Amino acid sequence: MVETKNLSEGRRKITISVGAYSFSVLTQGAVLNKFTLDGKNAILGFDDYKAYVNAPSYMGEVVGPFANRIKAASFSMDGNEYLLDKNDGNNNLHSGSRNYGDELFEIAGLSSDSVTLALISKERAGFPGNHEVMVTYLLSEDGVLSIDYQVRSDKRCPVSVTNHAYFNLLGGGDIRSHVIRIDADEYLSVDDELIPRSKDKVEGTDFDFRVAHSIGERRNGAYDHCFCLSLDGGVSVEAGDRRLTMRTTMPAVQLYTGEFLSSDYEAYDGLPVGPFMGFCLESEYYPDFVNHPDYKGCYLEPGLTWRSNTSYKLERI
Repeated sequence: MVETKNLSEGRRKITISVGAYSFSVLTQGAVLNKFTLDGKNAILGFDDYKAYVNAPSYMGEVVGPFANRIKAASFSMDGNEYLLDKNDGNNNLHSGSRNYGDELFEIAGLSSDSVTLALISKERAGFPGNHEVMVTYLLSEDGVLSIDYQVRSDKRCPVSVTNHAYFNLLGGGDIRSHVIRIDADEYLSVDDELIPRSKDKVEGTDFDFRVAHSIGERRNGAYDHCFCLSLDGGVSVEAGDRRLTMRTTMPAVQLYTGEFLSSDYEAYDGLPVGPFMGFCLESEYYPDFVNHPDYKGCYLEPGLTWRSNTSYKLERI
């Protein structure tokens, strides 16, 4: 079943139901608004689309062209220096004012189990190229929500696109009781500004999730770190009677546990948005790869299409 709802100022909400599952997306920022099993939502979010525009948390947005941080808000490519917005101290976070998540997408395709959203993102804020962006959300009967990303550019540019949904398998409250397993032997340690400084082994550290641990068992649950996924690796999270499994074609995932979540807007059912109310699994290339030649990343060439896929399977346990 497909339902579209017109919001104000040209925004639209699309809800697709397949069996016991459903999801909703907004044309504002291609936001993932809800993902439910038996009517129970696993996504933190808002009823009012204006909250997505104003809340400083990237809630549910498709983030691009560059997810995560770039040191000193600058990078060099082909002998040219590119200066970006400094929107995270001295650094650039989630593309600054170029972020796809701040823009209005159009519905380019709609079926009984999928929706494709399209965007023309004009060159600005230091990132080169005009970009053609396509995002397809596809839901299967067994609860796999697949997100397919495609980007084309008329200039060479670094690209790393993700979704910034905040998950909470309990439907609300603190997420630090969630138990998580990450197929990663290595992670990126960071400095005080959360800029990567080295790739380290997880063994013997608080970042070893190869065996499942609750989020709050170590570091008081505070994580905002990139995990370098093993070949064909993924992430599994359990809480209550729900399990979420992430798979991706990207080489890494950023686990952010929402330590700094805050908003003047209420989430669903009037719940306030506060610290540790949701966690993100942001599939990505390595943060700041533009300043680390040895880090996994991608530079999109003009005329070619960059593509990645990330899926989230929600199920009962």
